[in-house]
Amino acid sequence: MKRIVVCLLLLPACLALAPAAWATWGSFVTTGAGTAIGTPSCAQVSTGQVACAVRSAKSTIMVNQFNGTAWGKWTSLAGAVSSDVSCTRDGAGKVICAATATNGNLQVTILSGGIWSTPVKIKGALYSAPSCAEGTAGEVLCVARNATGGLAWSVYNGTSWSALANLATSAVSAPSCTTDNASGVICAVFSTGSATLVNRFSGGAWAGFLSVGGVAGGGPDCTSMNSGGKVVCFAKGFASGIYGALFNGGAWVIGGWNAYAGLGGNVNDNAGCTSQAAGQLVCGVIAVDNAFYADVYNGSTWTGWAKIGGTGVRSPSCAPLGTGQVVCTVRGVDNKLTSVVGP
Repeated sequence: MKRIVVCLLLLPACLALAPAAWATWGSFVTTGAGTAIGTPSCAQVSTGQVACAVRSAKSTIMVNQFNGTAWGKWTSLAGAVSSDVSCTRDGAGKVICAATATNGNLQVTILSGGIWSTPVKIKGALYSAPSCAEGTAGEVLCVARNATGGLAWSVYNGTSWSALANLATSAVSAPSCTTDNASGVICAVFSTGSATLVNRFSGGAWAGFLSVGGVAGGGPDCTSMNSGGKVVCFAKGFASGIYGALFNGGAWVIGGWNAYAGLGGNVNDNAGCTSQAAGQLVCGVIAVDNAFYADVYNGSTWTGWAKIGGTGVRSPSCAPLGTGQVVCTVRGVDNKLTSVVGP
């Protein structure tokens, strides 16, 4: 990435590198006795309600729910998986979580009315964890890398899943997909040379791959800004900082993307980001001291990375509570999961 960039070009504000408190974060709380080996994934169910899933120590999809104050009990669902889990709301009251099964199929469970469905499998030969996101209300797209470096994708229409189809590209990472809150899904992958490729799915078709450049490590993380179709894709640079590239929500052309720019930080893995209100963002990272740090974009400025505390590994998963706050879930060094609410 462009290491000389110190002003965050993706939004009209410069990044304050000194820790700052934009608002108040709570204390870390345990999510229960579950033990995980994967990175958690969380999605809003309704106001004050969030569902999370993670690959358990027994390689199953393990699920739990947060009611804004307390967690329920971690429950392992049937079926072995070989990847991290991806969860998304469908815009119609359900949460869908998917992972790659040990036989390469797409394995999916749906939370509806407080009940998790028995996981079902969509036949395929996936080569990475999937990433799932809402398109139109009730529609969810799940995408994973296939064995040839292309993308395999399936759409849930509210009732059933389409057969996995393939899209040719040169992916070397798992994809990251997000709703653009404008009836589409934007997905990013890292390509050969560590450049970032992005594509948009809408109306049953892909708009085409664009290269937004950069030299990234790890895996991408794309997040809707919930405003005008804008989406930001974040990446960890080889210098251990976080960088972001913004799609402005207009026509699907390379000129619609701002080049990567730096948010700073000294991190182990990519950020986990979400929009807690229209045009605003909360990002969380695990820094090299294994503590959780947060950076907040309040619609005009970033606060800068502030140390919130706790201990963790890999990337956190942050989801909106619908109250102006988010809950961020972290896998600890002991493989137990904790969470914190803010800001």
